[in-house]
Amino acid sequence: MVMELLSDPAVKAGLALLILIIVSAAAFFLVSRLRDYTNGDWDSTSDDLLNLEEMRLKGDISEEEFRTIQAASHGSDEGDAPEERSTAETAAGRND
Repeated sequence: MVMELLSDPAVKAGLALLILIIVSAAAFFLVSRLRDYTNGDWDSTSDDLLNLEEMRLKGDISEEEFRTIQAASHGSDEGDAPEERSTAETAAGRND
């Protein structure tokens, strides 16, 4: 009975289409995951700072080294958001 069903051209075409859809969906999923990974669409700055904090606590880096790296990372973050920097500079100018 199953062999008779599989010999029907419409059933063969339907199975072939189903397999094609499954393979296409899997390929789309894998490509999208690979693209996200290679584009670097994640924010690793918080992870980096946590790793630096752990290194400081273990004694691998000094407090001065930690502060220097932290200040450098905050400096690069400010370059990404000039409106926040100008607001901070304006507020700092008022305090002087």
